[in-house]
Amino acid sequence: MKRFFTLFAISTFACIAVASAQATVESATPQEQVTFANEIKTEKQAPAFQSEAQLKAEKAALRKERNTIEFNATLNASLSHFNGHWRKVNGNTNSLNGVGNILFTHQFKKGKFVLDNKITGKLGYTYNFLPESEGTSAVTKSQDEWFISSAPAYTLSKDWNVGGSISLRSQFANGYNGDGNRTSTGFAPAYLTLAAGFTYVCPNKKFPIKINVSPISMNATYVTSDKVRAFFYNEKFGTKAESDLTKDEQNTPYAYGLTLQNGVQRYEGGSSIQIDFDKTFGEKGVFRYRTTLYSFYGWINQASQKSASKRWNSNPANAGNLLNFESIAPTVRWENTIDIKATKYFSTQLYFQLYYNKAQNKSVQTQTVLGVGLAYTFKNK
Repeated sequence: MKRFFTLFAISTFACIAVASAQATVESATPQEQVTFANEIKTEKQAPAFQSEAQLKAEKAALRKERNTIEFNATLNASLSHFNGHWRKVNGNTNSLNGVGNILFTHQFKKGKFVLDNKITGKLGYTYNFLPESEGTSAVTKSQDEWFISSAPAYTLSKDWNVGGSISLRSQFANGYNGDGNRTSTGFAPAYLTLAAGFTYVCPNKKFPIKINVSPISMNATYVTSDKVRAFFYNEKFGTKAESDLTKDEQNTPYAYGLTLQNGVQRYEGGSSIQIDFDKTFGEKGVFRYRTTLYSFYGWINQASQKSASKRWNSNPANAGNLLNFESIAPTVRWENTIDIKATKYFSTQLYFQLYYNKAQNKSVQTQTVLGVGLAYTFKNK
């Protein structure tokens, strides 16, 4: 019995010791795990020093990528000669004609923003050789116009842009009719246009057409010269004093679409559409065709004038001085230029323009000019 208690005690002590050892091992703080981290930097680091030449080259490359520039200048001349017998039968005049043209285009692109700028100018004179028996030789102006436009836009897709445009058109020198009366000069007339809308740009480079549709557009006409307005006033109303004109006469266009009620400027509101096409054919660009078709319809002015005429004529006090309403027709301007390069500095140019503005002339006006001469073109791309 004594031996049994002794074995029991030993067994109990052993169990307590094992349990204690297990508890000690389980509650012990485990050793920290060893981890490996890749702290090597993989980003490209710019060099601490860049040469000035390298910086200039990078800036120049960026400017060239964002900007597309073209400059074209031509000087054309033509000579016509007829002997005395020809002039006697047909009435032609010997003449020398010279025309200078410039074209500058600039496009800036950054992200989805696009800015198109354009400057054109043409100035031409004709010298008529007249025999002493037929009169005095004279110089007359054959062409005269300058044009500036700017069109910012935001790209919606590869085909469509949304934006606006502003353009100003006038001339360089004075113009005279056959009797020596001044009929035009700088800012007499001048045309300002503002438009906002959408532009379709054909993604096919082989057919570079652009179509701008502007639901809201404004046209302004300026005739700032007193001499020019006085000439057209006398042509329209003769020696009649302005105070003696009827209400209808005061609202009749007499100088480039202006009326006496307008003063020196006229504003028209409506909608416009413009189509541009500019393509060079051949690897060396021997043949180039440019065309612009612009049309403006002043429906806002038509509605306003119709309402004003109705109110005026409905007043019994105005029964003897009625105000007639005449419908406004769309203004159309279509320009075409064909350049044919025989050599790098020698070219032939054919220019044709069709213009219709009912407020100025109820008939269609056209002009055609053919010239051969020198040409210079610069492109940065």
